Amino acid sequence: MGFWKWFFDQFGKDDKLGLSAVVAKLATEVYYKELAVQACANLIAKTMARAEFRTFLKGQEVREDMYYLLNVEPNPNQNASDFWRDAVYRTVTRNEALIIMADNYLYLADSWNVVPGIFVENLYTEIRLGELREPLKRRESEVLHLRMHNEHTKQVIEGLYDSYSKLIAAAQKRYRRNSSKRGFLELGTNYPQTEKAQADLKDLLENRFKTFFQHEDDAVLPLTGGAKWQELEATGPAARGTVEGRDIREFINDIFDFTAVAFQVPPQLLKGNVADTHQAMKNFLTFCINPLADMIGDEINRKMYGKRDFKKRSYVKVDTTHIRAVDIKDVAGALDILFRIGAYTIDDCLKYLGMEPIGGEIGQQRFVTKNYQPIETVIDGEGGEQN
Repeated sequence: MGFWKWFFDQFGKDDKLGLSAVVAKLATEVYYKELAVQACANLIAKTMARAEFRTFLKGQEVREDMYYLLNVEPNPNQNASDFWRDAVYRTVTRNEALIIMADNYLYLADSWNVVPGIFVENLYTEIRLGELREPLKRRESEVLHLRMHNEHTKQVIEGLYDSYSKLIAAAQKRYRRNSSKRGFLELGTNYPQTEKAQADLKDLLENRFKTFFQHEDDAVLPLTGGAKWQELEATGPAARGTVEGRDIREFINDIFDFTAVAFQVPPQLLKGNVADTHQAMKNFLTFCINPLADMIGDEINRKMYGKRDFKKRSYVKVDTTHIRAVDIKDVAGALDILFRIGAYTIDDCLKYLGMEPIGGEIGQQRFVTKNYQPIETVIDGEGGEQN
């Protein structure tokens, strides 16, 4: 303890060059987690906004008021793409979203309280919408309440990020340290202790050395008073001519991968990789988008149609089959098979390709190739040319 007391006494006086050592917490203010969460939420929301709400009336597909409400104009201030993108985004990021049904329009609530019921409907109170001054109150049957499958997803991501953010910050600090110049400045024992000499030394360390190290072209730094500069040899990755930026990138990739898994998004889609995109898109639709579409469809059917209409085959179906871009060459064979066995009509084929159906009896007529026949006909021996 005597040595350290003498050391700090010598360099802590006002008439000597002050040496300060600051011990700080490792900085973790990096926003890769937020970027990964936002990327997942935006990808899911934008994909879901491409779905079509197909409406059926007594088993027949129709395009009437409900279709227009869900696919074109949910409210006077938003089109359907904006509305459903916002609704799904809030559902993903906040774990839930509340849609108010009022005056034959749909509105997204900003905040609310809920009084849960057991044998009666839930009651939603203090519902706030934009600049509306008076809060609203609604029963469960008067709202669409969208909820994600797991309310602890973001908490898990937060915990994971707490560890990885420290690793990223440490890697960044190590990279800067290995890439920086270090050395010894030798001063003779007879270096003057006058105020002018101390001021010159401070200017050398804080200004001239800084300019010397940061200069992009050749530079020369004159040293006076017997001062000598000796640069330390680089060790580790810097000595081998390699950088640790790759290590930082791998940590960031881990954060994106784990966040994508939490939201059932294939990591290659999130990061824009083109390898095996077809299979990744199929998994994305199967495990992420379709369950979300089913949840939205179920909520609409039970609140906006009800049991009586649903039993009469009046309902809405959230169709996600047209989300992927369709190349006609890739689906021509499949459409041919579906058409010639009578599964698809001409209009069905046109709609799948994103084209306008022709309508009428011709568009709805089904065709079956001549070679197909009932199995009973073959068993009875009445097939062939006679059939």
